[in-house]
Amino acid sequence: MAHHHDDLAQAVKYLKLTLPEMSKREIPTTPENYAVWYEYTAGNNLELKQKIDSLIKKNTPFSDKLNSDLYSQYIENAQQIAVDGIRDSVRKIINELLVQVADEESGLGCYARSLQSFSEKVSDTEDTSAINLLVTELLAETKKREEATQNLQATLDTMAQEMTQLREEIERLNNEASTDALTRVKNRRAFNIELEKAISTSKINSMQLTLLVLDIDHFKQFNDQFGHITGDKVLRFVATMLQKNVKGNDTVARFGGEEFAVILPETSYENALSVAENVRTRIAAQTLTDSAANVKLGAVHVSVGVADYRYGESPEEFIHRADQCLYKAKNSGRNRVVGEQELTEETASQEQRI
Repeated sequence: MAHHHDDLAQAVKYLKLTLPEMSKREIPTTPENYAVWYEYTAGNNLELKQKIDSLIKKNTPFSDKLNSDLYSQYIENAQQIAVDGIRDSVRKIINELLVQVADEESGLGCYARSLQSFSEKVSDTEDTSAINLLVTELLAETKKREEATQNLQATLDTMAQEMTQLREEIERLNNEASTDALTRVKNRRAFNIELEKAISTSKINSMQLTLLVLDIDHFKQFNDQFGHITGDKVLRFVATMLQKNVKGNDTVARFGGEEFAVILPETSYENALSVAENVRTRIAAQTLTDSAANVKLGAVHVSVGVADYRYGESPEEFIHRADQCLYKAKNSGRNRVVGEQELTEETASQEQRI
């Protein structure tokens, strides 16, 4: 918990430094530009920092083209560069292992031929001194083979350690690539992957699957009234509440902006409505205070749309139906849950009146 608090404090610190840097240079606060300048302020990306320092020193204006190039070169491609580095390391380890194995196979072949030769010589020798000499030679050859085997074992141990480190690095990269940097829940890319998996599992096993799409009501007012840093804290609060109120197999993701999505495998439509209502009421029950700014924010309200997967439809169609429910919740006064059956009943009622 202390570690999480330190990480959060550090993130807030960099947030407070990033926005003035961008404002001073009249850089639009798009997600891409923000990612570039957050990395610059944090100082972890040394190549990016050196590049921007050089541009600042030359008084280079930060045009839209330059901002886009910085993002493409130092943020967007960073993941691929890291993956390429891991791939090259794995290739090197495999090649080294192949060389060692080839040497070992060659050595074993020589050893086998030596054993065959010793066997033939022993069969033809009756002189004990000659047999003793053969045994001495055999022991020497066996000792050489033992040492070679020990060397191979040491090499294998070292390679195992290197592969373990690479696996940990791959897991770290995968987590970074699939995690929203601000809220620490899944990002849109990871959501798309998880939704396709959930749909595939639902089809194969004939299991129910439901989807929640959730939007923070009047979120723009938080940003306008209290600033983007406070708005970011509200986003993290909602993400945390979602994670606390779903079960292990469910997937919480930041869908974009102030919108979140929750994939609910093996969950019926009725239970999904209960989950959505539980999340909505628990979020609304909290009175938020920004302790850093000593400001009372009040309650946060959310609107939620709920859809049940229909066999054979695409992920886009599934999301679209959940979005329609969300729009209905927003247009009906916000701070409420609307499920797709409500839309169906409403449509049927309208058709009957006509």
